[in-house]
Amino acid sequence: MEINPADLGTLELDRQWVPYIDLADAGFMPTRLTIANEEYAFDGSYLVLGHGAVLPGRVRELRSAGKKPVVVERKDRYYVFVTPP
Repeated sequence: MEINPADLGTLELDRQWVPYIDLADAGFMPTRLTIANEEYAFDGSYLVLGHGAVLPGRVRELRSAGKKPVVVERKDRYYVFVTPP
């Protein structure tokens, strides 16, 4: 699925900012995203309620591994997509 960079917002996770997009109205949940000619693949999903216990640490791990995360919200879940290192 192609995402227009102008549609991205940011999500604050424990004093770190992550690119974010709400796909609540999407007809399906993609396994891959393209944002400004950069490919992102699905990494995992987290419940919106309670995400603070796990998601900030996971984002730090991904960034430490040289990956760029993007968070997608759909219904009651956050879906994390990442670039390859």
